[in-house]
This record gives sequence, structure tokens and C-alpha cells, in this order.
Amino acid sequence: MSAAVGSSPAVPRPLPPPRSLTAEALVRGLGSAQRLIGIASLLLTLALLIDAVGRAERWDALPLLLACWSIVLAAGVLLVVRPSTVAAMLAVTAGLTAGTGWVIALLALDSSGVIVDQYLLEALAWSLLFIGAVRWTAVNGMLWVGVALLAGTVAVVVGQLVAGHPVVISSDRPTDAVIMTAAYAAIGIGMMRGSAKIPALPAAADRTAQQAAARDRERAASALVHDTALASLTLIARSDGVLDERLRLAVRADLDALRVSTASSVGVVSAAPQEGSLAARLLETVDSFRWRGMRVDVSGIEVLGDAPVDELAIAALLGATTAALDNVRAHTAGARADLAIGRTAEAVTVMIVDSGPGFELESVSDDRLGVRQSILARVQRVGGVARVWSAPTGTTVMVSVPLASGAQEGAS
Repeated sequence: MSAAVGSSPAVPRPLPPPRSLTAEALVRGLGSAQRLIGIASLLLTLALLIDAVGRAERWDALPLLLACWSIVLAAGVLLVVRPSTVAAMLAVTAGLTAGTGWVIALLALDSSGVIVDQYLLEALAWSLLFIGAVRWTAVNGMLWVGVALLAGTVAVVVGQLVAGHPVVISSDRPTDAVIMTAAYAAIGIGMMRGSAKIPALPAAADRTAQQAAARDRERAASALVHDTALASLTLIARSDGVLDERLRLAVRADLDALRVSTASSVGVVSAAPQEGSLAARLLETVDSFRWRGMRVDVSGIEVLGDAPVDELAIAALLGATTAALDNVRAHTAGARADLAIGRTAEAVTVMIVDSGPGFELESVSDDRLGVRQSILARVQRVGGVARVWSAPTGTTVMVSVPLASGAQEGAS
């Protein structure tokens, strides 16, 4: 493969990830950690509950308390397994209803308030604070902390009112809520400040690539001037002051080349072909793919000149080239190809090279027309030759059609 197409095309560097990726990962990690801590707090609550029931010797109250605890635990496990807005809403609903029943049952267990402390009373409400972000944004995390704090507080207050107990609210839950909110806010503020100070890296990469392409075009233009006008001026300087006809024609040809030449992004210079010629029609084909967003770098177009080619051969060459470029556009990431043109005394050859994943020609089914019919058979029908080389590093398609008989005789 490498022997057929020369050096392999440079592998483009991947663009840097979006600036939001780090903030999203931090929010995701913080939310996951919160949910795991919530499960751990519920397991600790179970141990404290059994201890309180045992000290009060009220084992008859344990089934109702376990039912409330199990509802909140199930909602918490669902959040760990599948964090989503629906799961978070179920957790809030479970904490609000089961948390209220929990408070009522605990206060009935010990009306004196000696055995049941404030932490155990607010345990289910406190576990609600660990819902965490479910949409991987700092704002989402702060939103659920606020909703959980409100729902938990309502459960504790309503439970105490129903039980006829004075309303007592611990300052621990609001303090923890402030700490969690501050953590999410720090991530959000850091993201906003980074967006203001750090340039858009993908845009910067695009600008760098454009600047590199501009430098390549400048170097190509300089090389063209060096090979034409400067070379002619050197010949004039070395002459005896009289320009012979051959030198005059050479200078005129160099000036014509400078007038109509263009430089591609990879530094290939070519003269603009005459309208309606094979070269012009090839460039029209290439331009149709460029218009659709594909990058095609062309080299060797100038060697065609006014090469007379049979119209059927031209149609086969253009059709096969179109089919090959269509395959690149459909199957190659980045949709880029290099198109090189060559000419001998007998034929015109076009090579299309890409850096796609490649394929096995033998594995292509017979009913697929792209390679066998649109490229190989089409060229063979006009007496031409077509070859396909493919490997995991890319694919090369070579299409060669014969020159008109008069051109071959003249060339020989």
C-alpha cells in the first residue's frame, strides 16, 4: 500500500474536549458521592433505631418504623442505580411521607424525648439532602439540595405537630445544605470564570489550522515565483542583452503561469485549465464535493494540458472519480481525500487517496455497485485500467483511461 501511494497522510490531531467536560465530571462525581453517603446514613440510622427501641422496650413499634425506613432506603437505592429526575422526585415524595410517619412513630415511642434524640428524629429528613445532581450541572445539584431541605423540614414539622410535640428544628441540616450548595456553586463559578478567561480551544485549533494552510499557500506561491519569474530573470541577467526567441517564449510562458496559477492548502500549485477541457471538468467534479463540505487536495492538474481524450473515456474517468470520492465522503471520518493526476504518452491516470478505515474488496457483495460497477467495470469498458488498494490505514483508487489515438501517435 505504501509503495503504491508514497508517504502516508499525516494523522490529524484530535480537537481538545469541550470546556464543560471537567465541570460535568465534577458534578457527576459529587452527586454520586452524595447518594452513597445517603445510603450509608440510612444504615447508621437503622442501628440507632434498634438501639432506641431496645432501650425503650417497645418492639411493637419497630414494624412501622422499619416500614418508613425501608421506603426511604428503596428510593435511595433507586437513585444510586439510576439517577434521574423521576427517581429524585420519588425520593422526595418518599422522604416527605415516610419521614412524617417516622417522626410521629418515634415521638409515640418516647414522649419524654429522652431516648429519641433530635438526630434520630430527623434522620430520614437528613438523608434526603443527599439526592445530589441528576443532570450533571451545578445548578441542578443546588436545586435538589434546596428541594430536599424544604421537604425534610416539612416532614419534621408536620410530624411534630401531629404528635402534639413542640416544634424543634436542628441547625445541622440547614448547615449541611449550605455546605453542599457551596460545593456546587464553586464548580459553577469556576466554570463561568474559566469560560471568560480561557479561549475557545476548538476555535483556536481551527484558526491555527487555517494559519498553517495560509503559510503553506505562501510557500507554494514563493516556490512558483522562484521556479518561473526568478529563473527567467536569472537567464536574462546571464544573457548578452539580446533575447532570443526561445528565451522570450519561456518568459512569456512563465508570466502566463503566474497569472493563472493557484496554490492549494498543501502547497501544490497548478495553472487554471481551459474551460471545457478534461482538467476543467475534473476540477468541476472536485468542486462539487468541496461545496458539500469535503476537503479534496488536487495535484498534477497542470500535466493534462490539452490532452485529447475520447469522450467515452472522459465519462468513465469522471464517473469513477465521482464514485471514489462519494465513498470517501460516506465512509471516512473528516471526509478528506488527496487526488493526484498523471499523464503518460498512452494514458491519463487519476489516483484518489484517503486515510479511512479501509475495507476488504472480496467481502463486498456482488449486488453492491459502488466499487465493482461504478469504478472497476466502468473504466474497463473503455479499455482503461482501475485498481483498488485498501488497508486499515486508508484506501487508494487508481483509474487510468487511454488517450485518443491521435494523441498517442503524436506523443510517440
